[in-house]
Amino acid sequence: MYDPYAEFTKHVLPNGLEIHFVFWDRPWIEMEIVVHSGGREDPVAMPGLAHFVEHVVSENIPNRGFDQSKEFFEICGGQAEFGSTNYLSTRYNFGVPADLAIFREALAIFGSMLLGARLEKEVERERKVIFREFNRRYPWLDKLKWDMDIRKALFKEHRLETWNGPLGRPEGFLSATEADLQDFYDKHYVPANISLVIIGGLPTEEVITELEKGSFGTGKDGVRNPIPQPFNQIPIPAEQEKTVKLSDYVSFKANQTEYKATWAFPTDFPWQARRVFDQVLGKILFDEIREKRSLAYSIGTDYTDFQDVYEYEIRGMVSPDATPYIDELVRKCIGMVPSRRDLFDRKLKSSKQKCLMIDLSGSSLADVSAGDLVSDHRIIPMQEVSDELQKVTFEQMAEAAALLSSERQYTFITCP
Repeated sequence: MYDPYAEFTKHVLPNGLEIHFVFWDRPWIEMEIVVHSGGREDPVAMPGLAHFVEHVVSENIPNRGFDQSKEFFEICGGQAEFGSTNYLSTRYNFGVPADLAIFREALAIFGSMLLGARLEKEVERERKVIFREFNRRYPWLDKLKWDMDIRKALFKEHRLETWNGPLGRPEGFLSATEADLQDFYDKHYVPANISLVIIGGLPTEEVITELEKGSFGTGKDGVRNPIPQPFNQIPIPAEQEKTVKLSDYVSFKANQTEYKATWAFPTDFPWQARRVFDQVLGKILFDEIREKRSLAYSIGTDYTDFQDVYEYEIRGMVSPDATPYIDELVRKCIGMVPSRRDLFDRKLKSSKQKCLMIDLSGSSLADVSAGDLVSDHRIIPMQEVSDELQKVTFEQMAEAAALLSSERQYTFITCP
């Protein structure tokens, strides 16, 4: 089996920085940077601090301006992303020609930015930018309350109970001081809490040497944020349904209903069984709601991995006529899964075959591998995926459907 995920070699520098490298004979080199701290590490009283830090670090690159740094990547024909934040991590990346001098300069920019910055410049400007970003996400504050209500219902006594997203809330990013930003940075932006994924056409020895002698080799005390224990004592929500009228908040005429059903889903359920279940349920939802009844253009499943628990969703935009019964129809679809052995066999076979058909670009391999490091703190080889698929059984489909029980479901409907 062709398995590009198994080709990485792991190196740990003396300062604790973790490197996953694979040589590809290409004229470029890609690097993904994972800081293992995100919204989860926000102080509860200061939501959005990790995201605020991400905004500010690129404005405080030592001995370089942000525009000058961007220009460097543009001129050499490369690219760079100066930060994105989620619940578990903050990520950065760049791609440059496989030229040692150019690679060295790229490392100097990102290494000094992530391990040696003083967060002093453009703090107030970025605070305003984040406020604009927040207002775009929440044009009226009831939308924020709706998001918080879902999390409070499903994740009682879990960190997610107080987390609405990386943006945080105004009481956090409007009150954060330069000292708050610097304290978070100094605690979490440390070598032991950073992983690198590197792919490209420079020899391993040269890559490691450049990292050791440059900014990424800097000594700085700190620890890796650990993976928490599974959150398996999932409570039954006290409130299970909310329906709101969009016309109470906007003046334009809306002609569709937004449906979203959400569950807390345990992480100890076999991961490939859940993925096959997603595919089976997604096909049933599509057939029953779009193809048979023309109630939606698309409706399907989605999930977010929070390391110790999943947030599982079924969502879609449906006809307003379906508002009174869409939830009942979705429940019917979930109930059909344990009877669809034909669909299970087809989806399982397809998943197994896809393991043999993998064909990734360098940037895609770096991105997916970095995602593995975010959620699992390791790169998962394709052989392990294949082995796990061999263990998936039809009986697990009924078990997964039971985990999406109506009593554990939170339904949110926005109708005209």
